[in-house]
Amino acid sequence: MAAGSEPEPAGEAANGEPPPPPAAKQQRTFRLEVITASEVTRLAVCGNFQALSWDLGAAYDLKYTEASGNQEGSTVWRSDELTATKLPLRFKFVGNGHRSSPNTRPLIWDSVSRVYDAIPESGLIRCDFEPTPDNSDTGWVTGAGVGAYQLRVGQPPGSTQPLVALEAHLGHTQEEVDVVLVEAKPNDPAVPDGKVLARVGDPSCPTCCTYLLNSQSIESLAFRVDVLSRRDGSLLARCFVEPQTLQALEGTIRAALVTPDLRHAGAFHATFLVVSHLPHPANNLGNLQRTRWVPGGNTLDIGHRGSGASKVQGHNVRENTLLSFQKAALNHSEFIEFDVHVTADGECVVFHDFLVPLRLGTEVVRLPISALTADQLKSPDFTQWMLSPNEDATNKDALDEEKQRRRHALRRNLSSAEDMFRSIFKPQFQGAAACQPPLPPPPGSSSSSESGSTGGGAAASDPGVAAARWFLTDRIATLREAFRRTPKWLGFNIELKYPTTIEVAAMRAVWWSRNHFVDAVLKVVLEEGAGRKVIFSTFDPDCAALLSLKQPRFPVFFLTCGGTKLFQDPRMNSLDAALQFALASQLQGVVAEASSVLGRLHETVETFHRQGLFLYTWGDANNDYGHYMAQREAGIDAIIMDDVEKLAKARKKQASLFATKPLRSPASAQDIERLASGLPSLALDRLSSGLGSMHMVAISPIGSPDNPDLATLASGSLSPHAAAALASLASGSLAPHAATLAPGAAGATATVSLVPLLTVVGDAAGLDGLSK
Repeated sequence: MAAGSEPEPAGEAANGEPPPPPAAKQQRTFRLEVITASEVTRLAVCGNFQALSWDLGAAYDLKYTEASGNQEGSTVWRSDELTATKLPLRFKFVGNGHRSSPNTRPLIWDSVSRVYDAIPESGLIRCDFEPTPDNSDTGWVTGAGVGAYQLRVGQPPGSTQPLVALEAHLGHTQEEVDVVLVEAKPNDPAVPDGKVLARVGDPSCPTCCTYLLNSQSIESLAFRVDVLSRRDGSLLARCFVEPQTLQALEGTIRAALVTPDLRHAGAFHATFLVVSHLPHPANNLGNLQRTRWVPGGNTLDIGHRGSGASKVQGHNVRENTLLSFQKAALNHSEFIEFDVHVTADGECVVFHDFLVPLRLGTEVVRLPISALTADQLKSPDFTQWMLSPNEDATNKDALDEEKQRRRHALRRNLSSAEDMFRSIFKPQFQGAAACQPPLPPPPGSSSSSESGSTGGGAAASDPGVAAARWFLTDRIATLREAFRRTPKWLGFNIELKYPTTIEVAAMRAVWWSRNHFVDAVLKVVLEEGAGRKVIFSTFDPDCAALLSLKQPRFPVFFLTCGGTKLFQDPRMNSLDAALQFALASQLQGVVAEASSVLGRLHETVETFHRQGLFLYTWGDANNDYGHYMAQREAGIDAIIMDDVEKLAKARKKQASLFATKPLRSPASAQDIERLASGLPSLALDRLSSGLGSMHMVAISPIGSPDNPDLATLASGSLSPHAAAALASLASGSLAPHAATLAPGAAGATATVSLVPLLTVVGDAAGLDGLSK
């Protein structure tokens, strides 16, 4: 329809005839005929037809056809008459493996929906189901499939000891015995003696294997350990592991082995992890995002902790904040990477470290996030006294000096949020610079208008406060806020932060169990992540396995330092170990420290892609433009970097996010009040000086737009013009998120829009006047 034309009447078409019924109301009947591999003994279908949904529990079972089955190594499955209530028709097949499988029958499903825009005239849809790693997926722990629980038993990470230690009187060495784990409470009539636990990993390496058992209840996960002689197959020793041992869902097993005549024969020692299913309406087969790597595709730019880590030179926005996320969006990042923890009250929050450092007077206190509530972390007082990253580092003085020397570069062209913020609200938010006289600018730089702070103000009286406010410090955000207060097109790489055993001991803290930790994060993503691209990553191997097994939708990546650091768990100690773990755990890829890849870049990329795995990189090396371009040319799938703005400019990205991708995150009254506190007059009334007109996209730290009590800000802490505008906005007399400040005699106007970031459009003379 042309611009300005009138819409057609709702009740009739353009030719006067009644409109045809919409496709969603056209009902067509059809039948399915599916040819599949002979080892499939049950086949079902999920889709958008009849009363079915993508819920696996509502899957429609197809019927095995004896008359035409077992022909040329295949079987045929047929459905009764089904009804399509809308087009296009979308469905996926779900199959269970053969009962002779040593494990509970594995669940196999289509990784991509089968789509039919029309039903054939015959009403018969013929297709095949031949699952391969390229077109199907497996490994979803669900009560409607393989079982509500999966037991995983293996060696303690990093241990060189075998699963069993035998007494000398048995007369067998470790190489002369086999260790077999068997279901102790069989519930499958086809396997009355109990299923042998499946073994995954390297068969030639007993210490690299993991034993698996699926069941509908924890009680049914009880198992026995049989130690068999490789000489004659005789039973040497045996022990049982009761369900009570497994109730904690993760931990260590120690059990005594006894011979058939009840003599002590040694000990069984292993770690275990029970994967509990995640019952959630959105945890279904629809809208899958995860897939294996296939040739083609561009390299993604991913902002590290938003727009970059705070420790990196040139950043004035605190990492892992919504302001940092929004800044990354403005600098054309397709994805952002950030870190997630779970608080004492079960809320998911965005923060990097395990401990939050607070300055209380002259003391620094570090509190574990798992011991704090979400309300505590979000409070303004808590935010005010949080230390800036690296503030208490041993080289803090050198860092502060370097920041001072580079202030001329940090200001750039007054187009970024933090520059405008510092210009308006100085000296209170000048940070460490307010505590000491400014250093002279480097030779060849411009004059004092670029040198920065004039000192003084509230911050100058307290070095701790001043240093903490070197960065723009949004409060700690929840994961739900990250979904709701950032543009939908911005992809999320969510890193789950889970400490190692050594880190937990060093912190003397208690952490949530891995199952609870992963469930808390997944529930938020399933409820808030509709329409958004999400991938998960983690350094913790068990969390990676849980993320992959609890849901069939989102990609999961394993993070590795690639050997640049050493850990107790060997899966974390090399790039090759990460590759093997990702393959064994059916993950979608690896995120490697860049320096571990750059030495053999093309070879490494080819190795991962040959295995169908994505390869991402992270680390300081990615901030070097040469390394960045070399990785793009080699076909790295994504590069996680700190200075997304610099690299966007270097590559001359031209995409206009404002034109097609609107941002939304109004500031709350609390946020604006905190920013304005202590100032005699908000500097917005000075915008009339030297300007005909000026438009400013204003500050938006985190806040709830549901309660914008801006009228409370119309007080003496604001200039009369700013107070009047905010009061008008609160009363609803202005357009949403906009206020007009009329300085009066000068005749100039300034528009303040309460949308995510500060951006300034105006003439240079007027902008220069703001810093005077």
